[in-house]
Amino acid sequence: MISILAILKIIAGLILALFVPGYLLARTFFKELSELEKIALAFVLSISIDIFLGLFLGYNEKMKDITGGITAKNLWIYLSLITLVLLLLYVIIRKEEIKKLFSPHKKDADSSNQGQS
Repeated sequence: MISILAILKIIAGLILALFVPGYLLARTFFKELSELEKIALAFVLSISIDIFLGLFLGYNEKMKDITGGITAKNLWIYLSLITLVLLLLYVIIRKEEIKKLFSPHKKDADSSNQGQS
């Protein structure tokens, strides 16, 4: 019998492995694409990141000894680190875009003040 926690772990792992890193990369470097194109590209980029991570973790015996090999724990750790680095990169590169998202719209406030005069 599969517990709810195991199901949530599987869902979180799939999202982390197959979507989030690639989506952050697509949002960072492909501003001109539509949202649907970024989502499609996210799956491809995430799978590419997963392949390179697999090569990094277990390419040969020396790398396997250094990284601990391909285990569930190592995959969670390294994918989380990659995701955090990509998130930091996104924040640094798209700083102005993020400010616009979280700042109140001056244009709307100005137009409502003009209507009251």
